[in-house]
Amino acid sequence: MIWWMTSNARLSSEKAKIAELEATVDWLQVFRWRINVDAAMCVDFQVINEDEVFIFQMVYPSVFPDAPPMVYTKDRTQISFHQYGADGEMCLEHRPDNWQPSVTGADMIISCQKLLLEERSAEGKVLFAHSAHVASLGRDMRSKHFRFLVTEHDIKILNALNEREPTSVFLSERSSSSVYISTLSHVGANEESALPSDFVFPEGRANDVGLVVRLVGVGSPSASNADELRALLESFELVDLCDSLLNSNSFSHLLIGDEESWSFFCIFGEINDRKVINYTTLRLPSEKQRLPDSSSSLSSKTVGLVGCGSIGSKVATSLCRSGVGSFFFIDEDIFFPGNVIRNELDLNDTGAHKAHALRDRLLRINPHMDIKAFRLSLGGQESANSMAGALESLGECDLLIDATAEPKAFNMIASVSTRQKKPMIWVEVFAGGIGGIVARARPDIDPVPLVARSQIEAWCHDQDVDWIRPEEVGRYDGRDGEGAPLIAEDAEISIMAGHATRFASDILARPEASVFPVSAYVVGFSSEWLFNEPFDTRPIDLRPDGEWGESADMLEPEALVQLLREHLPSEES
Repeated sequence: MIWWMTSNARLSSEKAKIAELEATVDWLQVFRWRINVDAAMCVDFQVINEDEVFIFQMVYPSVFPDAPPMVYTKDRTQISFHQYGADGEMCLEHRPDNWQPSVTGADMIISCQKLLLEERSAEGKVLFAHSAHVASLGRDMRSKHFRFLVTEHDIKILNALNEREPTSVFLSERSSSSVYISTLSHVGANEESALPSDFVFPEGRANDVGLVVRLVGVGSPSASNADELRALLESFELVDLCDSLLNSNSFSHLLIGDEESWSFFCIFGEINDRKVINYTTLRLPSEKQRLPDSSSSLSSKTVGLVGCGSIGSKVATSLCRSGVGSFFFIDEDIFFPGNVIRNELDLNDTGAHKAHALRDRLLRINPHMDIKAFRLSLGGQESANSMAGALESLGECDLLIDATAEPKAFNMIASVSTRQKKPMIWVEVFAGGIGGIVARARPDIDPVPLVARSQIEAWCHDQDVDWIRPEEVGRYDGRDGEGAPLIAEDAEISIMAGHATRFASDILARPEASVFPVSAYVVGFSSEWLFNEPFDTRPIDLRPDGEWGESADMLEPEALVQLLREHLPSEES
């Protein structure tokens, strides 16, 4: 609701306080209160400072007094350094960052008059008043649609260049939300021998080549048009470079600067009408530690993930952000529009294989990752050779994750885990999203996966409930005790994916000293099945059982020699 319609007492108070102020000072004249076309309450007033007369309009927002009124010049002209442009409001003492509902419109008018007193001297000079502004990079960059990103490492490379000697520079460019961004890729004559930037942009909209010139003493170079750029280059006697860039119809890039100040220009257009875009240079901050020390070892680990659907895509993305360096994906499914409800992928991936689309998604998060993706169904009707290759690759991983909730896939992954002595995690959300389970099996600590699954089912039997298994069709759908439909939401999928990710990072970073006391948890999201309420969590203590590793049936040396003689090719062949 609009404040002046629901708070008549405050409106009356505002009018009274401003009228009282007008009666006690000689520099204020209040004109009229009115409602504008946006249904905002406004008041026009005049402030006299020395011999100058300023007319303002104060506009109360609909959410007043939760937000301050806005004071504009009546004719929308710029009169102050503390003004957001000619059409913008005055930046006064009372602002959104320090606003209190007890402040009134009269206080805003007093603040406006104080600003004029400080900025407008008796001699008519315009001075810069004391500012309470706190710098904000985000605010400063709002109107900067062309941005050039550099790192500390890039600056060191650029400052090592010979003075006034044009050098090739390889660029990566992309656009994002109406912002055009360029970054350095390599600096040098050719990409093979050039010095690389330490910031690797994902595959961009375009990769291009430009020129960089170090100009000692250039200060903060800027040029908004061709004439200004020509004057700048000619002042450093770079006539040939100037001609090649401006007496041409080609699309060109130029990076110039020295020390801490570097400017990037895009030059384009016809030879008689060259245009120049001066990008805003944005220096990337030095990397801060954002992960615990235990995550440092994850970069050398490889995770085998079977199932790149709702849960699997979220687990992979989270592990990527946690620092895992390599992945091996297995999934044959295609991504369709309906999958966007719960999957980490988006509509841009429609029609692609989930495994390949997820690989591309992670490479946009960390371009340094090593990711292999197999488009097949584990346990499905695939060629024996493809299946064997997939299982061999799984056996080389440091951790196996089953996010399929498919018994056939589970059995095959469990077999690899047991034989190769590789830890395994499996996670699923129960039909209808009533809850989920996450479990792990660590070699020589927990039972082998197949036995672990049996122990979990036995635990359910001890609770006097039947173990529930999702169905193939609509496996996230179910019904409550009264038959009403239940469907798992993205939040419930995300919770179980998060638990599985924590299990995974714990196994990879602390294989011998887990922070989790048990190896299986059943988590409730409702009061269905065995759960009393949402977030009802039941730990399941798994007892070590089963033999990890392959049971070798080794031949005696003589028998092995005989076997080789019978099966190896003859000397003649």
